Amino acid sequence: MMKRDVHITARDLLNAMQFREGDLGRIGILSGQPQRIEMCLEILGNPIKNFSAFGYTLWTGEYKGKRITVGNGGMYAPDAALVTEIVCEGGVDVLIRLGSCGALRTYIDIDYVVIAEAALRGDGVTNYYVNDGFVPRAERELIEASSSIFDGKNVHYGTVWTTDALLRETKEIINRVIKEGAIGVDMVTSPFLTIANLYKRRALAILVVSDNLITGEMGFFDIRFFDAEREMVDKAFKLIEAIDA
Repeated sequence: MMKRDVHITARDLLNAMQFREGDLGRIGILSGQPQRIEMCLEILGNPIKNFSAFGYTLWTGEYKGKRITVGNGGMYAPDAALVTEIVCEGGVDVLIRLGSCGALRTYIDIDYVVIAEAALRGDGVTNYYVNDGFVPRAERELIEASSSIFDGKNVHYGTVWTTDALLRETKEIINRVIKEGAIGVDMVTSPFLTIANLYKRRALAILVVSDNLITGEMGFFDIRFFDAEREMVDKAFKLIEAIDA
């Protein structure tokens, strides 16, 4: 029978990668899509690779006098949970997730932005971290700071539902989560915010709309979507300028 409380911890993984305290910045930008990370690295000054392991890579550099860590934060709930816990354990205090989502309202179009204030947990990972009633939330101060940068009719604030099953977003399930208040759906926000909450870290998820489950519109390869990704990255760095960290 197993005697240890946990087989592997985030600290164990950091030690295996020869992590040293202070290697990571106090602010972290995570995203699952490599093109968003490349956009961030174009802005980051003097980025140094911290490590590359298990398919994930983190770099730390400077921006406007602040040390920023940028990296692959996972594309799905399990790897998003893994990377989020690693960076939290590694000393990152402010976490910003740059992602995408499907819209659950007809008025939220392709290339609009959804700021996730909270998440409905449809993923399987967070059940291992918290009880059924737990609601992961973004930090209120980061939400308020973002409102002066991400503003206008193309930005919506609200709850995002996270699922593990992209190809099983059925009418029955989607209509239920809409009634529960979700305005968007993704595969990452729930574990990202849950683990940040448990570590008492400041966190915010910013999501560009890639498709609309109500109208059926698909924008995964739409130029509007790609342009919105670039704008999201640029505004995320403006947000970093604005926050006290």
